Formats: sequence, structure tokens, C-alpha cells
Amino acid sequence: MTEAETAETAAPREQGRAWSFLVAGDDRQFQGNAGYEDIVEESYSYDSTVSNHQHVAVGDLVVVRNGKEALGAGYVEALQVLPHQEKVRSRCRFCGSTGFKERATMLPRFWCSRCKKAFDDPVVETLPITAFRAHYGGTWQPLDGCLDKVQLSELSPSRSHQQSIRKMHRHRTLEAIKARGVRFPGQREVDGEGGHRPQELPGGSRRATASVRRGQDAFRKALVRQYGLICAVTGAAPAEVLEAAHLRPFSNTQHHRLEEGLMLRSDVHRLFDSGLLAIDSRLVVHVAPSLAGHELYSALEGTPLRIAHDAPVDRAVIADHHAATVATW
Repeated sequence: MTEAETAETAAPREQGRAWSFLVAGDDRQFQGNAGYEDIVEESYSYDSTVSNHQHVAVGDLVVVRNGKEALGAGYVEALQVLPHQEKVRSRCRFCGSTGFKERATMLPRFWCSRCKKAFDDPVVETLPITAFRAHYGGTWQPLDGCLDKVQLSELSPSRSHQQSIRKMHRHRTLEAIKARGVRFPGQREVDGEGGHRPQELPGGSRRATASVRRGQDAFRKALVRQYGLICAVTGAAPAEVLEAAHLRPFSNTQHHRLEEGLMLRSDVHRLFDSGLLAIDSRLVVHVAPSLAGHELYSALEGTPLRIAHDAPVDRAVIADHHAATVATW
């Protein structure tokens, strides 16, 4: 591959479009192709067989999603184009569809929902394509599922749920993301000198999710869906520093209830669990006198929680925590 064969668009448009990019995990349903290897928080790969491939451009807003929810969002900073590539694609032996599925236990191995026939060996073809890779890592913001499949569908004029690249309403999508507490940096300008993006299309994934205790991930997802990526005490914060806080110690209850949880910034969560910060039944924050020398935290005294007045939080549990905490001050 020569440098001349690799085209890279660098000048963003004044007003771009918006798209959702579908990434498939281990639960990828259709077996017509081997999928793409994406580094989800940095770039997205696709090719000229994908609908809307020709419309994506630098400056466009992209929301990366799986089959259930939004994973994150960013602006396309560079668009890598590699012509003269090849793609291996498999088709149903009987009707030619690429939408057949693999069966876990039954034989023959594959089942085509279009023609209702089963087979072991699909027809394999190799076709010429142009490969693309959209880079957005410099503006990437995790969404952690704060927009689910239904909400994403409402933000798209397309009725097709299977499109890998799906058009979105740009303004409405930006507003929905902002309302969930997500803040983008300014769109980065990319120079047009070339050489700062690889000519190969590397794959892999850097992100890993550690499960602290059983149910914690589901508990956090439920709170993110309810409150967005917003610390209940300090306001919008990066997803990486937000934690699911229990209003009653999990070690005592051994269960997760949405009504007994809040999203808190990690340092605020530590203060809450350590008995240095409490919330009264009016949803007002109180800070231990021992923190008076720490202006960052003492300034929180008397501030209202950053949640809706009718949020499904158990005020009786909050009152119990407040009473037990301030009794030690």
C-alpha cells in the first residue's frame, strides 16, 4: 500500500451530520461476514458494502452503540480511506442471504431465517472493497448506557435497527447527550500533512470492565439510566470517576435497589461512606466540621442534590443515614 493510495480527510465541515456506529461483540448474530476489529473508544472500521459509508465525514458526530445501548460518542477527527482491499463474505447455500445464524447445539450448523433451510457449509465469496476507518478518540466521551436502544431509536430518522451506520438527528442527539451530563471537549483540528494515522487497520480493544461484586455493574447501569453521568452532589463528571453509591451499606443488605442508590463522584463517594458527608431528607448536602479546612468540600455545605425533585430515591433511608452520620460529628 503506497502513501498515495491512502487518502485522509482532515478539514471538518462547519455543520456536520450525526451517525450511530454499531459494534458487534461476542453476541454477533449474523454470520455473513467476520465482522470488524474496532478499538471502540478510538476508531471504527467499515467498508464500501455498508450503507451510508459514503456520507460519513470529518466533523460528524458519532455515537457508538451495541445492540442494547450507547457506549460512547465523539467527533470524527480523521477519516482513513484504503482502496483495493478484499473482503470475505458468506452466503446461505440456498437463497444467497448473508443474514443466516449459527446454531449452538443443533445440526446442520447454520440456519437461514429467509428461506427456512439449514446447512453446514455456506457459500464463501471474496469481493473487492474500499476500507474505511473513522478516528474520534481525541473527543471520545463514554456514555456507559445512559441512552438505551429505544432512546437511540427515537433520535434517528431511520427505522432500520440493523444498519451498521445509522443516521441520527444531530441537534437532538447532542441535546440528549448533554442532558445526561456528558461534556465534549472542543472539536480538535487535524492537520492535513498525513503520516499521523497508520496505513494498516489494527484491531483490538483496550477497555476492560472489572466486576467489583455480583450485581454491581447492573446496579450502576440502572443508576446511569436514571440519572445520567451526573454526580448527585457536584454535577456532571466523566464516566470514569462516577460510582454507584449505596445509601445503606451493601454488606448489611446484600441487595441493590434503585431507590437506595445515587451516582457519586469517587471522592464524594468515599466521604459519604466514611461518614464525612451526609444528605438530609430534603435532599440537601451537609459536610462534617472536620472538613472545614478543605474549601473544595466545605463549599458543598447546604447545596441541594443535582437530581430531580421526583427522583425515585428513598428519603427515609437517606434520613436514617443522615441521622447516624451527623451523630458522630
